[in-house]
Amino acid sequence: MDVQWPAEDELAERLQVIRLAAKHLVGVNVYEHALVDLLQLLQSDRLPHSTAVDALLKLVRDWDWGAVELLEFSMRSLQWPEVREALAAHAAHGDDPRTRDLAQQVLQVFEPEWPDGEIYRTYRPQS
Repeated sequence: MDVQWPAEDELAERLQVIRLAAKHLVGVNVYEHALVDLLQLLQSDRLPHSTAVDALLKLVRDWDWGAVELLEFSMRSLQWPEVREALAAHAAHGDDPRTRDLAQQVLQVFEPEWPDGEIYRTYRPQS
């Protein structure tokens, strides 16, 4: 029997896995599969859009381990305007200059060309 757990619980678990992986593992290639799994959940109809957006906006406020990688990876595909607006606001008015720089870095995923995306297998140009 295949039982699905509540989407909100799955979201919390996947965020925690990425947070711990980013803190303890060197190189996003080691945990890119976790980013892919999270992206699939965010794209599914199992999770209310508002819940998903709230979780990502919390990352923009807190900048915990893995926030940059998670935001870059997911927003490259999703392109959610709510997250883009929060990143732009933080880049312009955030209290910490370091996190303002991180927000500016993540905003690059919304541009047509994203050279930094090569660190992710998923977004690496196919040759």
